[in-house]
Amino acid sequence: EDILGSGRIMKKVVVEGSGKRPSKGSRVKINVQESFQEYSDIIKDEKDLEFNVGESEVLQALDLVVPLMTVGETSLIESEPDFLYGSQGDGERVPGSSKLFLRVDLLSCSRLAPPPDLPIQERDRIGNEKRTRGNFWYARGEYTQAIQCYRKAVEYLDDESIDSEVEVPIDRFLLPRPVFELLECRVKAYNNMAQAQMKLTAWDSALASIKQVCKIEPNNEKALYRKAIILKEKCKTEEAIGVLRRVTRLYPSNKLAQVELSKLLAKHRKGLEKEQSMSKKMLELSDMPVVDISKSSGRSPLTSWSSQTKLILAAVGGIGALLGAIVAKSYHLY
Repeated sequence: EDILGSGRIMKKVVVEGSGKRPSKGSRVKINVQESFQEYSDIIKDEKDLEFNVGESEVLQALDLVVPLMTVGETSLIESEPDFLYGSQGDGERVPGSSKLFLRVDLLSCSRLAPPPDLPIQERDRIGNEKRTRGNFWYARGEYTQAIQCYRKAVEYLDDESIDSEVEVPIDRFLLPRPVFELLECRVKAYNNMAQAQMKLTAWDSALASIKQVCKIEPNNEKALYRKAIILKEKCKTEEAIGVLRRVTRLYPSNKLAQVELSKLLAKHRKGLEKEQSMSKKMLELSDMPVVDISKSSGRSPLTSWSSQTKLILAAVGGIGALLGAIVAKSYHLY
């Protein structure tokens, strides 16, 4: 069966299934084996792999083919590298741009309840699986997939008691241990998502993720540093300097923040000097001569001004006279 109609992913049923077919978001369990040829040595054999269909947790080939299988089915998938490990490969195990054969057994399929309705241990497990998978995609430079995993992770790494009982950040230490640990992982997921969003120059989205971190941990070192970088990229230099000063005060050993602060201060200082220089040129302050009355041979100091300055003063005087006439006419003063 040609999955995409282009011959890039092919599926052959080895054993027919008799159960239901997964849909997007279904929680499935599979066995999967990888090999370079249909009957060559197995290079990876993974048992009882669980994931949510269509949420970028696994290879794209699996996300595309598993929804077309039924529980109990075994299928052989032949896929181009774009839907596997791409041009990067997978370390020494799979060279870049390698086509693979995947033998997949669909063991089970279930529909998960909404995250708030799941037991906290289940939420913690699934949320951290998604966060870890996001880290995998991030390390490969697949930032869009990483963001998708992080975004799903924070949906599971949440609890209603967080909003109801945490009025100020310090309240988190009063939460039950399982909820506190869930919250710690939530902070990590948001922090990592911000970093991935920064890689895609999605500055507003990254700043929103950072705000979620700071709502829980206002002095989180990574979040504050990333916030400063985002503000710098958004040309909010003074705000960025303020945040970096806070980072260097709270974390004196943070060399990156110290270097960035020095660069921004120098840039800010240079910008101010440039503005002052332009202001002087516009007002001709730099070219205006110093008049020594004792050596002016009886001339008025006004005669020493440049003709351009005289012209500006005359124009200002003319505008003032015109405005005065308009006011007088309005109030019938003549």
